[in-house]
Amino acid sequence: MPRITQELLKSRAEHNEGCLSNLEEITLHQFELEKIELLETYCRHLKILYLQNNIIEKMEGLSKLKELEYLNLALNNISKIEGISGCESLKKLDFTVNFIDLEELEDSLINASRCPLLKELYLTGNPCTDWSGYRDFTIATIPQLESLDGKEITPTDRIKANQAYEDLLVDLHHKIEMRQIEKQKQEQLKNQQAIVPAGSIEANQEDKNNEKQPYTKESRKQMYLEMAQDKEKKEREKNPDKFKEPKKESSMFRTDGEIRQCNEGKYDFKLKEFDDPEWSFFELSVPKFMDTSFLDVNINPKWVSVRVKGKLTQLRLDQEIIVEQSEVKRSQTTGSLVIKMKKLKANELVKFQTKREQEEKKKKEEDLKAQKLKEQLEREEKLKLCDKIEQKIIQKTQDFTTFDDVPDLE
Repeated sequence: MPRITQELLKSRAEHNEGCLSNLEEITLHQFELEKIELLETYCRHLKILYLQNNIIEKMEGLSKLKELEYLNLALNNISKIEGISGCESLKKLDFTVNFIDLEELEDSLINASRCPLLKELYLTGNPCTDWSGYRDFTIATIPQLESLDGKEITPTDRIKANQAYEDLLVDLHHKIEMRQIEKQKQEQLKNQQAIVPAGSIEANQEDKNNEKQPYTKESRKQMYLEMAQDKEKKEREKNPDKFKEPKKESSMFRTDGEIRQCNEGKYDFKLKEFDDPEWSFFELSVPKFMDTSFLDVNINPKWVSVRVKGKLTQLRLDQEIIVEQSEVKRSQTTGSLVIKMKKLKANELVKFQTKREQEEKKKKEEDLKAQKLKEQLEREEKLKLCDKIEQKIIQKTQDFTTFDDVPDLE
């Protein structure tokens, strides 16, 4: 069965350009809806709400609509008025042709009376209206009411109703008790009729088929279910592509159970785990104007993954993180997705980094000493080599023989 979704609300808010945050009126009739939902989340400023001709059984998801003035739930399966105590601005209620019976009438009217501005109420076509004291009892229970079932309430009507209220209340409780007794008798009779000879089963089945089905919540719901199935069948025949099964998303795990590291969307990314002692950062460059609803972020203590329109980008983390303290944001300038992840053992990491820095510093000092020692040794070797050369030159000079008879050069 159809449900109220954000897409449905936007499609019904075309007169407001699809904007839900400031929407004041919406029509959701004839959608075979079974439940009221999401209105408190997306449409907090509704003033007029049409939900007639559905199969809604319970009034819920309405109490936070503080500005709601008119609620139409005609032609539904409502059996009790409830869940509207927070609707401070409610002026008009329409429950035409529902299933509010005598058993729930008193509680329903008391709940409706908690709406201080309620002026109009429609209960035509409900089982409770068959009671002769229904109108006077309703007028007396909801003193602020000005019109009931389209008929104005005069001061005379109000005085008459208040005078008869006590007697009507006694009569109502008596009728409820009598009805409960009658229901028990009918159930016993049905149980007795269920035990029949084998030869008369076919005859009884034929009688049931010919018997006119009563108009109840169950029969009405069944009728709407059949209508919805027929509607869906025709829609499938008309638009088969619309009902195709969506493509399966790629697995996050390899066949051996390990996490996949992948970037199916080919987006640029940065993973910074050692720049900050307490935080790890993952930045994914998604298109600036892409709607955030297309992004699905999954943070695990040992890995992080982002699906962008179904395409998976996933990386393992070298350092375990605290998921609850992680933050996910989008850059207002570039649109990039930024995930800030709190490291699990920040203190130990600080010690590790300090130790590593000290070791690196010590290594640099040792390398520097070794370099200086090497340079010193090279200098010493050069000096030794120079000394050897000088000694050789001196020795050669001493060994040189002079000739006195050789004339000097001119």
